[in-house]
Amino acid sequence: MNKKSVDKTSDQFVNASKSKFYAGSLPLSRITSITSIIGFSQGCLPFTYRGILLFKGKPRTIHLRPIFDNIKVIISAWKGKLLTITGRVQLIYVVISSMLVYFFHIYQWPISLLSELSKCMRNFIWSGDSDHRKICIVP
Repeated sequence: MNKKSVDKTSDQFVNASKSKFYAGSLPLSRITSITSIIGFSQGCLPFTYRGILLFKGKPRTIHLRPIFDNIKVIISAWKGKLLTITGRVQLIYVVISSMLVYFFHIYQWPISLLSELSKCMRNFIWSGDSDHRKICIVP
């Protein structure tokens, strides 16, 4: 097979040096023959594709921790003390909720991570800081 295969409809080339295939549980001899035929290297799980971590099995906290940390960094970068509570709620609702909806379509998050994220959002709304807890008294 030609190492530089071309799509006949679009005339685009496949770059074999950037392409990988994922074999699962194939024997090594079969993987070697596939590698020599198509010219792609073998990839291994987990890997990131378009910002989404792909792995085998049920998502665990260790898989989703980088996403959680990214969301927490975003919340921590905001100057919440300069906003009203309504502004903080709106910011969480528009930015963080839309990110979570996207990720919830892909993964079922562990309860422990969800409760930790909920705590960060709640702290930001009430105190303006995701790490500082403020007790709210309702009259």
